[in-house]
Amino acid sequence: MSINLRFLAFVLTFSVAVSASASTATLVKNGKSGYTIVLATEASPSEKHAASELQKFIADISGARLPVVGEADKPEKMIVVGSCETQRALAPDLNTKALGDEGFAIRTVGPHLLIAGGRLRGTMYGVYTFLEEVLGCRWYTSTVSRIPKKRTIHLASLNITQKPDFEYREPFYMDSWDADWSARNKANGNQHKLDETRGGKMSYIGFCHTFDALVPMDKYYKDHPEYYSLIDGARVGGQYQGQLCLTNPDVLKIVTDRVLQLISENPNSRIVSVSQNDNSGYCRCDKCKAVDEEEGSQSGSVLRFVNAVADEVGKQHPEMMIDTFAYIYTERPPKITRPRPNVRIRLCPVFNCQHHPYEKCENDKAFVENLRGWSRIAANGIYIWHYNTNFANYLAPLPDLQELAVDIPLYKRSGVVGIFFEGTYTAGNGPYGSGGFMDDLKAYLIAKLSWNTKADPRTIRDDFLSGYFGKAGKPIGEYLDLLEEKVARENIHGTVFPGIDKIDFLTEDVMTKSNELFDRAEKLAATPDELRRVKHARLSIRIVEVYRESTKAAAGSTKDRRAALGNLVRFVRDCKADGIVNISEGGLIDPWFEALAAPLRK
Repeated sequence: MSINLRFLAFVLTFSVAVSASASTATLVKNGKSGYTIVLATEASPSEKHAASELQKFIADISGARLPVVGEADKPEKMIVVGSCETQRALAPDLNTKALGDEGFAIRTVGPHLLIAGGRLRGTMYGVYTFLEEVLGCRWYTSTVSRIPKKRTIHLASLNITQKPDFEYREPFYMDSWDADWSARNKANGNQHKLDETRGGKMSYIGFCHTFDALVPMDKYYKDHPEYYSLIDGARVGGQYQGQLCLTNPDVLKIVTDRVLQLISENPNSRIVSVSQNDNSGYCRCDKCKAVDEEEGSQSGSVLRFVNAVADEVGKQHPEMMIDTFAYIYTERPPKITRPRPNVRIRLCPVFNCQHHPYEKCENDKAFVENLRGWSRIAANGIYIWHYNTNFANYLAPLPDLQELAVDIPLYKRSGVVGIFFEGTYTAGNGPYGSGGFMDDLKAYLIAKLSWNTKADPRTIRDDFLSGYFGKAGKPIGEYLDLLEEKVARENIHGTVFPGIDKIDFLTEDVMTKSNELFDRAEKLAATPDELRRVKHARLSIRIVEVYRESTKAAAGSTKDRRAALGNLVRFVRDCKADGIVNISEGGLIDPWFEALAAPLRK
């Protein structure tokens, strides 16, 4: 594309002005601005959205609403959004193609500001980074943000370049699925409600545990039981009972044909799941057993099968990735077989201790070795399915912030290229989204560290606590420290499945101190919203109290039972007021209440 004479004259004039310009400029002065947002002529949907968001938030901050124009206009002072002729003329050394789909650069060139990157999401992420890191905006949750008020905005010299540390970043909490929160915090996961305007997302076909869906029992089992796992002389299938017979050639053909069909039906997806059902019922037939013995792991038969599917898919759809699990019985990598370049291994540390960084915990040694093993043999990196809630008791405390802060960088060092963080879900529909223990903080911290593993987790945490809880954030931070220090000091291990009666770090002294800290937090809350957030966070201690009181009072006096029932009723009422529906993964709050309440009504 040629540059017209008018634009060439502008560039020549500008190049003279650059040498005389100061290192800072004034973007807005007393609520007024001489700047114009210049959008690339062929801007992508996300770049157009980015320009709109930039205009909106600068107006929210300062009161100045900058006009948005196309490249044909040549205003005196510009914020250039997106890769275009104007950007290339001002910064010819800036190679946006090298930044990939999501990387970006933010530069000042004389009085001008350039924000340009990958057209899919990069430029948009650059705009949000400018708003966040330069102007001080924060988007803590879908409903809680911090937009500073500055009638005058000075613009210092800027030269920022960023690319994500992971290509796939999915904090799996209900509130984090919000489209604006996801885009503004650079999450791009399958469940996130990101449309084309916000650059889309990493869209899966199937997502997980797909063997049963690919070869459904109700369609095939009656005539072909041999398609399913042979266990103790019987053929077993289904999502929670069995798997597929992976050495059966008919099964391979059925799965391959079905995957190709799904790809044709979902042309915008770039990854499809061919993964084991959610159980340990792998096939023990002679052929499958021989493969697994040769490979030293049941991952051998799974990977040989998935590789064969990937080979056929690659012939027609070389852009597609086939995702499969290293999960429970397949966590150990095989001795011989290697993943094809278009196969993505997703390693799942489901039984790890989540109280301590993995490399420092004796309970996690096997996982660390498996992580290193898969990273050695997977040429294009692996994905992780990380677990970060108590699935048996969503509200119960799970002190894993220190573990997350250390292990997300570990993943980066170990060749991981994407992470799914399974948190609380199907748990609520109220103002607190998922309704689990510190879900909003965890989603925010995960999003930040997934983008940049070198970011300081403590700074992120404290910034969130201050922005979300106000002055009450300090004692809540002390509460979180109390839990983390307890499990670290006494080397207390914990998985993501303990019942409340098994949470041994919540000793009497910890409970007493926790309540003292929440008492302080409630007094420091400056607004009704802050107080509601503090009381919601306190549910993590209250659930332990009412459970312990109810189970103890069940064998006590009538007076004790009535008092415990009253406290239990008030707790459940407060949970429902916060929109909490599930108390655990798959467990509704009403049956949980009835199970505790029934003995108290005697």
